[in-house]
Amino acid sequence: MLSKTALRKSLEMTRKWFRESGVMIPENGLWGVAERVLLTRNNKTARKTLDAFPAWTAHEKEGYCIIEQRRADCCMQTAFLCLRLHEIFGIQHIHSVARNLLSFLFNRSGLLQRTGGEHIEGAWNWSHIRSDLSIWFDDNAWMAVLMLKMSAHYPELNREFGLKEWGLKLADLLAQAFPRYFADEKASDGTFSWHGNLRLPHWGSLVCQALAEAMKFHPKKEYRAVIDEYHHYLLEHIDSFSSSEYGYALLGATAAYAVMKDNLSLKTARAFADRIVGVMDPATGNLPSRHYEAPNGDHLADTVYTLNWAALGMQNMAQFDDKYTAAGEKILELLLRIQDTSSEPWLYGCWRGMYDLKADAWGGGDSYEGGASSIYTGWTNAPIAWAVAFAMQHKCFAVH
Repeated sequence: MLSKTALRKSLEMTRKWFRESGVMIPENGLWGVAERVLLTRNNKTARKTLDAFPAWTAHEKEGYCIIEQRRADCCMQTAFLCLRLHEIFGIQHIHSVARNLLSFLFNRSGLLQRTGGEHIEGAWNWSHIRSDLSIWFDDNAWMAVLMLKMSAHYPELNREFGLKEWGLKLADLLAQAFPRYFADEKASDGTFSWHGNLRLPHWGSLVCQALAEAMKFHPKKEYRAVIDEYHHYLLEHIDSFSSSEYGYALLGATAAYAVMKDNLSLKTARAFADRIVGVMDPATGNLPSRHYEAPNGDHLADTVYTLNWAALGMQNMAQFDDKYTAAGEKILELLLRIQDTSSEPWLYGCWRGMYDLKADAWGGGDSYEGGASSIYTGWTNAPIAWAVAFAMQHKCFAVH
């Protein structure tokens, strides 16, 4: 059993990191949250990162940059975290930060496509630094699922921002685009194309998770058709996926089962939960890093693409079968153990992108998006902290 004291301390550290690291200026969320802190010292990929994401604030003396692009998904994931923190700590300011982040997204960012026809209205552009359309399946899937979850639990926020309306509109877009792009990843919607390889759970299972959330409001046959087809595909090709894809697949399958209570979703969820248990290091709780955007190794704890999603997925699975509880807690214990206690404010309380278990230190290499020097607000720090919060509350993401 995870200690409530340890869980609460972890959340206090996370709250401090978001407040003091410099990822939110101002720290009340009025102008969103940056994508990540990038450590530049001894980082051979730093220049490629800065060239690829040309909006950053350098702190050269200290050896880091704030990668400043305001991504829709990172802002929404952080807003959802703030609502979790408000439930636990009861501090009104934390709820105000969540509301400010939503106000930035809907009122100031320009990222929501409010016009443009049936194939684009309701989608979210990748970042404020892009003047062209860059629409991603994974990012938009997170936007849909989080808007819909917030709409159900926070009616005042739903009234102010139209979360349910925009969430369902986006779910429809995802359901319409999915079959075409799954059949042909080079498909187009005229003036733009959706991005992402739906053959991988990183992309496809996140869409299934979003459509499952939408089914709580409208159980459309189009949503069910996408989910069922994809789960058949996952089971037929399960041996082709790496350990860094298992958590995504489990998130999608458990979300679908939470709504539909069907045998296919449960079979898919069990298959990937068993894969996670099978590859997990019983001593540390680690899953081998195998994502193509990060350094790979059995001893590397990847928090951008692997452990973060496996922790949430196994929490979901434990709600349906408690034989998975111990494995899920083992992953979360590892994450709690490695949470950064460095004295620097841009590090204290965070999870960096990768931990080297052989060295028992943050490290293991870098890529221009993943690796130890990339410290993401969304995708890493927010969702890991969701899992910590849900553990405190004896809840999980799928049935929240």
